[in-house]
Order: sequence, then C-alpha cells, then structure tokens
Amino acid sequence: MSEAPTPTLLRRLWLRALATAGVTAAVLLSWWWKVEDARTPEDAPAAAFGAALDLGRTAFTPVALDWHPAEGKLVLSALIENRTGETQVAVFGGPPHPPELVLDGVPQEPPQVILRRDDEPLQDLQPRLSEEIALVWPAPPDWQPAPVRIDFDRQAFKLRDNLYGQSSWLGFSPAARLTATPGIVP
Repeated sequence: MSEAPTPTLLRRLWLRALATAGVTAAVLLSWWWKVEDARTPEDAPAAAFGAALDLGRTAFTPVALDWHPAEGKLVLSALIENRTGETQVAVFGGPPHPPELVLDGVPQEPPQVILRRDDEPLQDLQPRLSEEIALVWPAPPDWQPAPVRIDFDRQAFKLRDNLYGQSSWLGFSPAARLTATPGIVP
C-alpha cells in the first residue's frame, strides 16, 4: 500500500497564514460592529414637550400633540429654529427625514409641514429665526386616540469630509422619541 504524501513546509505555512488571516478578520469585524453600535444607538432618548431637540440643521421643540377627529388629522405643534448661517430649504435634512409618526407599530406617511403664521407649507427657514409650525398627519379612518410614537432623526455635520475635503451634511442617526397621547380638539 502506498502512503499519503506529507504536506510540504510551504503548504503548511500557507494554510496557517490563511487561518490566521480569517481569525484576525473576524476579530476586527466584531470590534468594528461594537464601535458602530456605540456611535449610532438604536434606541433614541425620550423627548418631552417643551424640550428642544438637536436635529442637526435645526433645533426642534415639540409643544403639543392634538387629534382633530372632524378632519381626521393628528397635529404636532412645534417651534423650529434654523441653527445654520444660511437659509435652509432642507429643514429636516437632505434627503428629507421629517419626524416619523408611528401608529400601532406602523410608520405613517411623512407629514405636511405648515407655518402657523400664514397657514402655508414651510418652504424655507431663515437663520436664527424661530418659527411656529404644525406637522399634520392624516390618520387612518378607524383610528381612535391612543398613545402614539414620533421618531426624530439628527443629521450629522462634518467640517471636512473624507471624500471632497470640505464641510458637508452626512448621514442620519436617531435623535429622540416622543411618546404621547394626543389631546382631542372638538
């Protein structure tokens, strides 16, 4: 009977190098995932009425949440202030990330953003000028007042990004979560 050939020294070294590279890659990947989880937490802190939220470009202060049963709409009244030095068309970032209403675990369509002073849609926001706004969501026809959740996202600003070497607005991360029962407006 013939014996199986013994692996050469070069082959053994090659196999050990591949195994070492695989273990190193797995350790580095798990370390990176832990770093990413620490940078962008999945659970956003709780928000409260009257407390300003940092959304990156804007400071957003929720004031009241109302249910208008005759119109079938949920309305979040708020104050918003442009914190940049220029007029902002993308008030909730670009691409837009307006606050997200969640009813019974189901995210709803984006709200219509209305200026309170003239009841017109918000087009742009001047620097350091606080405005009263209303975020209006149509509610499902059979919806009854119950606790709702509103999620807010913050857009990150980097003074010198890695791609172009200039200041830029980058990705989004959870900023806050407001849970409240709307007041009924007759």
